[in-house]
Amino acid sequence: MEEMIKFNARCYALIRSKQNRVLVMKERWQGVDLNKFPGGGLELGEGLLECIYREIDEEFLESERLNYSHLYTPTDCFASRFKPNEQLLLNYFTNKEVAQEELWTLIPGDKNLLGMNWLELKAENASWFTLESDRKAFLTLLEA
Repeated sequence: MEEMIKFNARCYALIRSKQNRVLVMKERWQGVDLNKFPGGGLELGEGLLECIYREIDEEFLESERLNYSHLYTPTDCFASRFKPNEQLLLNYFTNKEVAQEELWTLIPGDKNLLGMNWLELKAENASWFTLESDRKAFLTLLEA
């Protein structure tokens, strides 16, 4: 493994709906299209849940203010796909109460936010995600 020189903490929300689905996004990051959960990088001085709320505000025109609890943090070392000298510290949260799908709308006009969908909570849908860590988080949600 290459020498890691920087940590990059990231927080993601697995937002479950009344219809037994989870909110997912298609997003372009550094020219690569990703199938992922809402969320992103922790900013200096920000708590993990503050990061979730800020990322939701940045990605969605309309949303609900939900309460979140920790779901999953991988214990393996993850190097960033885009910056190999960065080690990712990934944190996944899920909502305590179910979401109402009709209250969620992606911000229009952002060239990097390619779309959102509600994905059924079935094990075979884990393959939809681009990144292995998201697949593992999805499967962890199914076991919760």
